[in-house]
Amino acid sequence: MSLAGCSEGAKGSANQAKEKKQLYTPGDYIAQAEGKDGPVKVKVTFSKSEITAIDILKQTETPGLGDEALKTVAEQIKGQQSLSVDTVSGATLSSQAMLTAVEDCVEQAGADPEQLKEGKQ
Repeated sequence: MSLAGCSEGAKGSANQAKEKKQLYTPGDYIAQAEGKDGPVKVKVTFSKSEITAIDILKQTETPGLGDEALKTVAEQIKGQQSLSVDTVSGATLSSQAMLTAVEDCVEQAGADPEQLKEGKQ
C-alpha cells in the first residue's frame, strides 16, 4: 500500500514539474521568411510553456492555395506544439515559409527549435 502511495506521489510531482517548466520567454516575436510569392511575416505569441497564437502579418501567397496553406500550417504548429507538421501539398514553399518564420520566433523566445522538431511538447 505504501509503495502505491509513493509511486503515485512521484508521478504527481513529475507532472507538476513538467507543467511549470519554462520553455519560452513569454511575449510576442516577429519574423519573416521567403514564400513562393514574397516574404511571409508572422507574429508568434508565447506563454512560458506554449505557443498561444500565430498571426500572419503580411503575405502575398497565391489566394486560395498558398494563403490557405499558411493558415493550415500555423494551426497545426499551434495545435500540436510542434514544428514537425506536414506541409500542404501544392504549397510546399508557402508551408516552409511559415515553418521557417515560426522557428525563428522560437529561437527569439529562447527555446531550441530542434526540441519542437522531435515531437510534441
